[in-house]
Parts: sequence; C-alpha cells; structure tokens
Amino acid sequence: MPTSDYGFTFNGHHSSEFGIKVLNTKSMTLPAKTKVTVQVPYASGLLDLSGAYGNNAFGERSIVFPCEIKVGYNNMNMLYAKIEQIVNWLTSPTGKTKLVDDALPGFYYMAEVQNAPTIQEKSVYSTISVEFTCYPYRFHEVSGNDIWDLFDFETDLAQELSYAVSGVKNLPLINSGTTNVSLTVTCDSKLSVKIGNNDPTTFSPEDSEQDEVELQPGINIIRVVGNGNIAFSWVEEAI
Repeated sequence: MPTSDYGFTFNGHHSSEFGIKVLNTKSMTLPAKTKVTVQVPYASGLLDLSGAYGNNAFGERSIVFPCEIKVGYNNMNMLYAKIEQIVNWLTSPTGKTKLVDDALPGFYYMAEVQNAPTIQEKSVYSTISVEFTCYPYRFHEVSGNDIWDLFDFETDLAQELSYAVSGVKNLPLINSGTTNVSLTVTCDSKLSVKIGNNDPTTFSPEDSEQDEVELQPGINIIRVVGNGNIAFSWVEEAI
C-alpha cells in the first residue's frame, strides 16, 4: 500500500522519529452537534435546549492514522521492541495533548489515544492503526506573523496586532474562529483595555492574560487608554 510523505507530531515527537510512515488511507470523523432536548407534556415534538447559552455544542472528533513500520515477524524481537516504543510514546500522556498533522500546517488539535492501537504483523513490515480522540475544535495561534513563507491565504488573516498608544486608541481585532477566545495582551506600561460594552480591564507588563477578557467571533473594537506599546495574540478555534 503506498504511503504519504507526511506524518504527525504528538507528545513532543514526530512520527518519523519512530520509523513510521502514514498510509494514504487516513480518516477523520468530524464532531457532531450535541443536542439537549426535552419532551414538553401535552405538546408535539421536542423542545431543543442545545443553544441555551448562545452557541452550538459539539462532541469530540476522531482522527485515525493507519501507519507502516519497516519491521515484521521475520525479526520478532525488533518488532515488539519497536511496538513497545511506539505505544509508550502514544499512550503515556494523561489527558489531551497537542497533536499536529503535517497535512494541516498552522493548526493543531488537543488529542488523546484512548483506544488501543491495532497492529497487523507481516513478514518484513507491519501496520499499526492509531486513533486519536480530539477536542471538537481545531486551534490556530494568531500572533501577527505575516512571514510570507508561513502565510496561508486560505485560513490566515492579515491584521495589525501591535500598536503604540498615546491617550486613547480604538483598535479593530478580528477573531475569524467560531467561538469566544481569551485575549493575551503584552504591554510595556499600565494600560486600560475595553472590548465592546464590557467593563475595562487594566493590564501591566506583569499581566498578559486574564480569562474574563475575550474576543467574540468577527470584528471586535478594542478601546485602549494610556501611554505605551501594546500587542495582542490569541488562539482561534474552528471546526
């Protein structure tokens, strides 16, 4: 079976470090909506409470990497040593860990290998199928990096994220993801930051992130008051 020329990074290591080649039959299950419904007495149909908090809820997604390793039952000692090494790498994290698929640069998943990998032994090579259970959203770090070689014209959005402030400045920030995200602020002096109609929050050089300061999907107007330099970054979430 032909193999692709990419792999994945998980638990601090790339799959190529273990002699793994990802087969071209990789599959993915997208997250399904989580529905919460109630049967109303004496009424037809169901009452859908899924959007009670203003957003859709989703279940987890799965990604399956069918892989090939260049050792088989002709060398059983080496085969099982390699399998033990791979399984220890994949299953040692407790909880979800960052997973990067080479086929989707710029994004990452929070994933865990919950189901045991499936192994098929052959004479000179073997296959191992690895299933990752992932948080429903993909993550994309936004930090104002417009380096030409790294810029993705399909997913990236060019916007200014660093400013010099003297007095009051209203700044637009665009969250192109689908959920609210925490905003990280870096500044060299004490500055007041207000998003939309929310109460202002004071940031100092010692404080970079406060959970209550969030960007909504779309255009956010940020009102900054003070004197100094300020930079913004965040991690977008997308299905």
